[in-house]
Order: sequence, then structure tokens, then C-alpha cells
Amino acid sequence: MDLTAGDLRELERLAATGRRFPAQTPLLHQSDVPENAILVLDGFACRYKYLTNGRRQITAYLVPGDLFELDLEYRLPLDCALGTLTACRLAVLPRPDYEDLLRRRPRIARGLQMMRLTEAAILREWITNLGSRSGPERLAHFLCEMLLRLRTTGLASDNQYSFPITQADLADTLGMSCVHINRVLQKLRRDGLIELSGRRLTILKPEGLRTLAEYDASYLEPAAIPLRPCVSDRPAA
Repeated sequence: MDLTAGDLRELERLAATGRRFPAQTPLLHQSDVPENAILVLDGFACRYKYLTNGRRQITAYLVPGDLFELDLEYRLPLDCALGTLTACRLAVLPRPDYEDLLRRRPRIARGLQMMRLTEAAILREWITNLGSRSGPERLAHFLCEMLLRLRTTGLASDNQYSFPITQADLADTLGMSCVHINRVLQKLRRDGLIELSGRRLTILKPEGLRTLAEYDASYLEPAAIPLRPCVSDRPAA
């Protein structure tokens, strides 16, 4: 999906309104009716659900360039919560401004439709991950996915990317305990597949990690289409 120069100026203007939020900040609670769209400019945010026993299941990651959208027609209460995982810079777009943006910028609206399809495909992969893969396979799949998503936004160089996710957050993402997550990380290190130094992850053997996870990136293809300014603001015929 190509965006026009005008579309990109709109997004740059929106990005200029970004505000800083600390790590582990709740942004929206389950059953809230949101009145703002939220664009992630920097850092990692997530969707999640809490059980009555206090356990949390993370159901989606929002990386830079991802947008938490609004229900424009029905204004239904949320079936999940939204919060930051790391320190984030977020642009908050009130509902009237969001609706106006989609009316004036049809290419952005179509891009968001594509984003929704990708989000649904990611969710299906995550369900498969939780239900049918072993601990090492789950983590390998997740790391492969993050590499591609961050590479698309220019935040991964070669096979390296910043990885400021705690083991507790990984446990809540992959349906494992912190002890199990630690063991799986150590196994992937011992097998020479990854290196985790500080907050930077290096995938040492990309093909080995993909083989372990049986990773097929085709579900992310819509998100991998580069956004480029067009010559004019006129819609394509």
C-alpha cells in the first residue's frame, strides 16, 4: 500500500504529538469504551487479559508503527486491556480527529484495513503457538516473528534487534512460567541459536531457529509491504 506525500505528512504531524509513558503503564482497561486511537512511536505495548487469580495472558504486541484502533460504528467495550511493556512514546488521537483522518486520507484507511488482516493472522499463529508447540518452539517462533516485524519498521539490523522484554513478560506471552522461560532461553543459547547480551538479541543461526519453529512468514506479508510516498495525492485509478 503506497501512501502519498500528503499521507506521510499527516502521519509525521501525528508523530510530533507523541508523549512518553513509563513501562508497565495501563492505558486502557477491559470493558473501557475507548475514545482515542493510540499510535506506538517507540517502545513495545501489548494487549492482555487478566484472570481472576491474577495471572495475565498477553494476546498481542504493538511495536512502533502499530495503531490501536477505535470501533467507529458500535463503540463496544473492550474485551481486553492495553498497556505498555517498555517505556513508550505514544501519539494519542481523539475519536473526532481519527474519524476525520480516515475520511480525508483513504489510503491510510485502506492501510489500516490491511493491518487488521495481519493482526488476525498473527493471532491465529499465536493460538497455534500456545496450543501445539513445545516451549523452545514457541520462543523460537516468537523471536522469528519479532525479527521480521521490527525489520519491516527499520528497527532490526541484519539478525539483531533491541529486546527489552522481561522474562516475566515473555512468560505471560508464551504461556509458561518464568522458570520455564529461563530454561528455554538457556537451551536456545546452548544450541547456538541466539545470543542475548544486555537488552540486545542476536539470532546466530536464523535458518536453525526457523527450522525449530517451523516458521512460515507468509502470514506477515501484508505488514511487509513498504510504505512509499507517491508522486501526487490523487488516488490511483
